[in-house]
Amino acid sequence: MKSFPTAPPVLLFILSVGLAAAPRGSEVAKYCCLQFIQKTLPWNLVQSYEFTRNSCSQQAVIFTTKKGRKVCAQPKEKWVRRYISLLKAQQNS
Repeated sequence: MKSFPTAPPVLLFILSVGLAAAPRGSEVAKYCCLQFIQKTLPWNLVQSYEFTRNSCSQQAVIFTTKKGRKVCAQPKEKWVRRYISLLKAQQNS
């Protein structure tokens, strides 16, 4: 019988990449980000954001688009900080 030594790591990677929405009103994501968007996400697509847990190896912001897609972004990026400020202002109005 053939052995597939790469199957467990690949499966683990696939499971760890998946992101799930945090409960409504929560700002902490259930999972960690392994990859980050390299370009600015268009503002008109963004619906909400959440932060990854402190236990994640890399801190990240997860934006949810209006179509429900999850996008990981670096929190130090200028556009990410601006989007967070805009979304906070929307929540407070």
